[in-house]
Formats: sequence, C-alpha cells, structure tokens
Amino acid sequence: MRRIDLLIFAGAIVVATGLYVWKGRPLLAEQAYSTREAEIAARDPTTLSPPEFLALLQKAAREKPDDPEAQYFIGLVMKSEARDDDAVRAFQSALRRDDTHVPSLVALADAAVRQSGGDISERTARIYERAWRLDPQQVRAGFFSVMPQLRAGDRATAEARWDEIEARLDPEDPQLGMLEAFKQAFKDEGDVVEGEVAPPQ
Repeated sequence: MRRIDLLIFAGAIVVATGLYVWKGRPLLAEQAYSTREAEIAARDPTTLSPPEFLALLQKAAREKPDDPEAQYFIGLVMKSEARDDDAVRAFQSALRRDDTHVPSLVALADAAVRQSGGDISERTARIYERAWRLDPQQVRAGFFSVMPQLRAGDRATAEARWDEIEARLDPEDPQLGMLEAFKQAFKDEGDVVEGEVAPPQ
C-alpha cells in the first residue's frame, strides 16, 4: 500500500471503540479472513471502513515487518480514539523498526505530553530534540525540546536553541513565523509554569 494512500485515509479516520485489539485482528464481516483481506487490499483505500482500513494496516505490517509506516499509522488510529497507551505502543513499535522515523518520534513525544496533561519532561524533550535534529523542518519539536530549561529558568540555553533552529531554516521559510510566535508566547520567564504547554491534539 502506498504511503500517500495511508495519508489520505488516516486524516479522516474515526474508529469505533473496540474495533481493534492490540495483538489481535480487526473485526470484519463473516468470511474467510484471507479472502476478505485480499478483497480489501484491491479496493481504493479512501472507500474503506475503519475496521477494513485497520485490517489493511495489519496486512501491510505483516508483509513488511521491518517497515515502520504501518505501525505509525496504526498509532494515529489509536490517537484518534484517545487511546494514548495503545498509540504509544504503536509509535514505539515503529521506532524499533527505524529509530530515525521522524513522524513516530514527534508523535511519541506528543502522546507523552498529552498523557502528562501538558508537561514536557526531560525525556520527552530529548525525543523532540532528536526529531528536530533529524529534520530541521520540525520547528515545533525543536522549540519544545528546551521547555525543561525554560521551566528551570535557564533562558540562555533556550534562546541559544531558538537561534540554532532559525539558523537551520531557509531565510524565506514560512516556519520562521511559527518560531517567532513561539518566542513571543514565552517572551517572559513568568510565562512558563512547570514546563506546561497546551497538549498536542
């Protein structure tokens, strides 16, 4: 299954509670599983129901066990159901296959922030930093990577990171506006309370 097909469908998927069991298989209509699975694989991914799409992701995971993509998209499905524990396991599974898979790094860190109610721990900050160092376009991850320092009052370290983020972007990159907005949001030491941010959606 092409990555673009996964992206198209994952953006809109809503999964009913109980459709997926972590180590099991999704619920499908009564039919020989292999036959049903083959039929699903032959269809346009955008026409699939949530359980059918999950079946397709599991099929992709079995066919390419070393590919992180299916695990990552399974994690997105779990996230859409507010099942962060399952989402974390999926993102970790993706990273066991490729520890440089930037989308999974960012998603794992975001899940940790949601689980903590908005706090960015030092461990979570390190995950954000790894994602940003692998991909300078991950401006939000780079900014969040120094939230523990801001919380501790070490604004110099935070500002040095912000300068580094800016230096790694093209002067015309529109994300510079995002960086400036982040900086304005935390322009005063008093703006940071226990390192909390709005939990990622």
